[in-house]
Amino acid sequence: MFSRALVSSLLFCAVSMPVMAETDNKQLAEEAAKELANPNTAYASLNLKLQYNGGYREGGSNITTVFQPTLPFPLDGGDKIIFRPAISYVDNDFNSGGSKSGMSDISFDLAYAPKLSAGHIGAVGLIVSLPTGSDELSSGQLAIGPELLVGKVTKDRVFGAFPNHLIGVSDVSDGESRINKTSAQIFYVELLKGGWTVGSSPTFTYDWEKGQAEIPLNITVTKTTVIAGRPWKIGIEANYYIEKDEKVRPDFMIGFNITPVVENGLANFFN
Repeated sequence: MFSRALVSSLLFCAVSMPVMAETDNKQLAEEAAKELANPNTAYASLNLKLQYNGGYREGGSNITTVFQPTLPFPLDGGDKIIFRPAISYVDNDFNSGGSKSGMSDISFDLAYAPKLSAGHIGAVGLIVSLPTGSDELSSGQLAIGPELLVGKVTKDRVFGAFPNHLIGVSDVSDGESRINKTSAQIFYVELLKGGWTVGSSPTFTYDWEKGQAEIPLNITVTKTTVIAGRPWKIGIEANYYIEKDEKVRPDFMIGFNITPVVENGLANFFN
């Protein structure tokens, strides 16, 4: 009798443990999907973007690879400092005007995100562009400016706006215009079951020196899954530009993004 009870218990554990683990992973994936959709995320992550840009007026295309870590630093009381550098490599293949490839300028933003009332998010900070790019791919200017984040997180969605203004503060060569751009990312993400999200996060830009706007239509679909106990977000996105600089900008962009959550070894730097 005891042996039968023992065998039954072992069989029950063998069957139920994978189910429980799958349930825990699903819950973790859904929680991570919500956290990673929040620009003020408490998760450190390494975002790798592969973007194909096509439909240039003179023909050709390019592939841009962007590496953009997100490193949050928690403060007392629930506030955060968030550092997001972006390092890009551009591989151009144009039919005319050359096919120069190499590193573009490194940029980063550094933001202070206070803890707000439940469901509300906000941040203020600086955005900086460093003239570190390869010849012909660099602006040759140091540019800096303010940024602001306002948004809301609910059970089913995350939405808000992330505007900034970037202006050149270093000397420019004769015939070159100084950087003077306003950008705003408008984001809306629906949180679905199983770690899925669908939404739109277009970045609108206006170049005050050229008097030129850039307006994309965007759709983004992501899936967050748990691999070896670590959340990974995998996504695809597409832009179609309804307003742009016809001389230098593409008609469309198709992107693939992969984002593992990582440990931030410098998390206690400000404490």
